[in-house]
Amino acid sequence: MKYSGTIYSPPIEANTFLLPITDGCTHNSCTFCNMYQGIPFRMLSIPEVEDYLAETKQSYGKYSERMERVYLVGADPFALSSKNLLERIDLIKRYLPNVKTITMYARTDNIASKSDEDLKAVKEAGVDDLYIGVECGLNDVLENLNKDYSADETKKQCLRLNAVGIHHCDLLMLGTAGKGRGLECARASAALENEIKPDKILINTMSAFVGTQLDEDIKTGDFIPATEKENLEEEREFLSQLELPECYFWAVHPLDSVKIEGILKDDKSQMLDKLAWSIDHVNESGISRTSRVGTL
Repeated sequence: MKYSGTIYSPPIEANTFLLPITDGCTHNSCTFCNMYQGIPFRMLSIPEVEDYLAETKQSYGKYSERMERVYLVGADPFALSSKNLLERIDLIKRYLPNVKTITMYARTDNIASKSDEDLKAVKEAGVDDLYIGVECGLNDVLENLNKDYSADETKKQCLRLNAVGIHHCDLLMLGTAGKGRGLECARASAALENEIKPDKILINTMSAFVGTQLDEDIKTGDFIPATEKENLEEEREFLSQLELPECYFWAVHPLDSVKIEGILKDDKSQMLDKLAWSIDHVNESGISRTSRVGTL
């Protein structure tokens, strides 16, 4: 099977079996993202997926029978209809019979396109732990990022996931509101997360990569990025406002200048202390977040 582009997955899925299921991104227009530039969205065919699974079973041998978790590769494989998803999940379980959990990235509008019956069906088939690009809780900021959905819509769709028992892992980004608005953004984002109750929260810090609209907006002065101290103050405020004791908080992305992680009920105070110390001692001269080479 030929796969187009780079394979991306959340770092915390590092030990999960990766199965290509789509190419590209259905939206591919967020101002900060260059991960899928030049790669049209495409659903891989059943024969392509089956070839990959057959090769996997042959390569892994009996170990394939121990696989219990599969990550579907692509920017938003949840864009597939429930029928197409279920067909591919049936195929996965034919080759990897002990798989219990199917996880993947999902956009808010991917969820909105499915009925409650669709969501129940994919849940029963093992779909869980969807990774959702929430980014922040301010609607005007999401519009500036060209996410093509609002925080209100994300709230509505995540509550639908909760109702059928599909867990979600929310991706949020520090610095999205720009200079001077970090604390406002932190409070709105925390209020949203407290309502939609994710299983995990994953944090990265917004950076402008060469070739993105965000990088151009910074060069023209249409967007003024927050300082690194502001980013850390935003993170501290966001973390302090969270009321999700069982939630796992992960901020160990390569773009995060301060690495913290833990379960909120056990590790929140320690993480806040580390952020407080870092705010007092941050060396902003050594951190550049504009015109970076690479991808998220």
